[in-house]
Amino acid sequence: PFRNAWLGFAMLWVILIHTPFNLGPLNYLRAIGCGGVDICIFASGIGCFYSLSKDGNAGSFMVRRLKRLAPAYILFIVFWLFYQYCLGNFNFQMAIGNLFAIQTLTGLENDFNWYISAIFLLYVLAPYFKAAAEQSTWKKHLFLLLLLIGSVPFWRVDAYMVIVTRVPIFYLGMLFADLCKKDKQIKKADVFCMSIAFVAGAIFAVGTYLYAREYLWSHGLYWYPFLFIAPPMCFAISWIAMRLNKRKLTKPIVDFLSLCGDYSFELYLVHILLFSLVPTIMLRFGLAYIRNLLWFGCILCVPVGCFLLRRGALLLSRLFSKSKTPV
Repeated sequence: PFRNAWLGFAMLWVILIHTPFNLGPLNYLRAIGCGGVDICIFASGIGCFYSLSKDGNAGSFMVRRLKRLAPAYILFIVFWLFYQYCLGNFNFQMAIGNLFAIQTLTGLENDFNWYISAIFLLYVLAPYFKAAAEQSTWKKHLFLLLLLIGSVPFWRVDAYMVIVTRVPIFYLGMLFADLCKKDKQIKKADVFCMSIAFVAGAIFAVGTYLYAREYLWSHGLYWYPFLFIAPPMCFAISWIAMRLNKRKLTKPIVDFLSLCGDYSFELYLVHILLFSLVPTIMLRFGLAYIRNLLWFGCILCVPVGCFLLRRGALLLSRLFSKSKTPV
């Protein structure tokens, strides 16, 4: 329950991490890593498992995913490519790479964002991962171990490391979904194990930041700890949201997080663009002296951009559906 609240919390975390302001104690979150993306990918693994369980047809699953994401992505990436053209970064190769969300996988420059390539790649792998998640206990856990080992050859390859270290947590989401599908009740022992996992992951994250900082990015130490941290955080958010939702005074908090979760894809796209646009404007027009004002205006524009992108995507979907209707 409250999966949208997970996504909303995760996206606010991602946006917070990407802001250039001094966040005080929250600066430690920025330094240690961005677990908001890991929460999104974990939740996506759960969602993909249930989506594939509807009919077991990989083609239908991919069509449903594309119907949800492709209209918003196409509208957005066309605008982003125009922005790159204005900056002088446009070429045919990068346009095709970004339109098909594979530019990051080429290892070349001028990709929009690695997360988009990662999420579409995970959708392709999802049917195979679901099949593995439904195997016997030792087989499904062996597969998780193989995914972790499989990330090792990509160490020091920055273009891929940020993606391959997130593949295991997507599969972990499917493992949790398989448990829930079997109506497994969460017991005190499960809560205890998740608490231990969270503490172990947090110690690992802080320890590597303090004593192995030079390996954080190149060896995936920014992201491995969130295999232990993200799932317990999701269940903690559900537990808190369930209690907040029962009170009129605190229910709007849950509603707000759920709304952010519903717009999570649009939030991700729009904030990445706007957050890259502000430094460009400051540099081109010499507006560094109103830096804080520009950033404040940028943040206010994020929800407006999300709303417009959602409306545009719905309109594009309707136009496409009408064009396919036989006369």
